[in-house]
Amino acid sequence: MTAEQDNLERETSETETVASDGIDVSFVVIGFNEARHLRASLESVRKADLEGLRYELIYVDGGSSDDSMAIAHECGVDLILGGERRRRAAENRNLGASRSRGTYIQFLDGDMQLEPTWPKRAKAYLEERPVVAVVCGRLLEVNRGYLFQVIQLDWVQREGAVETCGGAALFRREPFQKAGAFPEDVAYGEEPLLCWRIRNQLKMEVHFWIEPMALHDIGFSGFRDYWKQYRRNGATYIEIAARCAGTEDPYWTRDTVTNFAWASGILAVIAFLLAGDATVRIGIALLILLIGLRKITQTRRRGVSWSIALGYTAHVYGSKIPLAWGQLRWLVERALHAGKTR
Repeated sequence: MTAEQDNLERETSETETVASDGIDVSFVVIGFNEARHLRASLESVRKADLEGLRYELIYVDGGSSDDSMAIAHECGVDLILGGERRRRAAENRNLGASRSRGTYIQFLDGDMQLEPTWPKRAKAYLEERPVVAVVCGRLLEVNRGYLFQVIQLDWVQREGAVETCGGAALFRREPFQKAGAFPEDVAYGEEPLLCWRIRNQLKMEVHFWIEPMALHDIGFSGFRDYWKQYRRNGATYIEIAARCAGTEDPYWTRDTVTNFAWASGILAVIAFLLAGDATVRIGIALLILLIGLRKITQTRRRGVSWSIALGYTAHVYGSKIPLAWGQLRWLVERALHAGKTR
């Protein structure tokens, strides 16, 4: 038995519960210091089209120091959990799932507002496709500023079977439990690792549906937030790649390598533009133009304007720097940790 399989069996035994009371959908909303958004998030579930559905609303607090718990009480949720200590997102979701009773579990973050038509339509989507264990839909940014319209494109995948989804999605309870719930022994990559288990160990599918699922507030207030997010994404890429290395599906290994390659290339281009002669600079400028036009054309096919396509192209390649930096930091920290434990 591999270490991954051993972890899976242990996590399954710790989180498995039996659905009861005829609940169709359990809504599990998690939050940490989300007082600014939480009321709207919880109320969006109550206001959704839930006619004919038997449901419950659970809020799990990750140790907030603001008024999140009081707001949850005021909103009259069916069950409030956590709050006594700091928990990460995976722990919060698993705690909520372990106390839920629904055949399906819809996870939602406290900075999201549920699309009213999503629950019934997503439930029907899964009922029509027995091989699909989880379905997620589009996240639409609340902030309609230019940067947020650009970043929003990151949440859109091709419709149908995909490799992974975010933490906000509708899961079938049984495969969610069999896959061991959200892994709690990774820093941030619990969603892709859970989806990897669903695809490889359960031989079921993860689907993206183009239909809107929720409004989302990524909350960037400046470049520092952008850098921090994509640096963390880089650490997630390499940690999940390390976990899945040596398997039949070495997930994100290629992405990790290409992130390093693109970041190195971009830094080299900047160096040549600053120090190269005129001929080199012209050649590099033409290369950048060709690569950029290709990506802009691809993005335009997604039905967005030229300006958004231009911004998304800059984002895709510009984000390679913090992604690679996050990966490099993860490697260094792992090496230092390994040195201390010898």
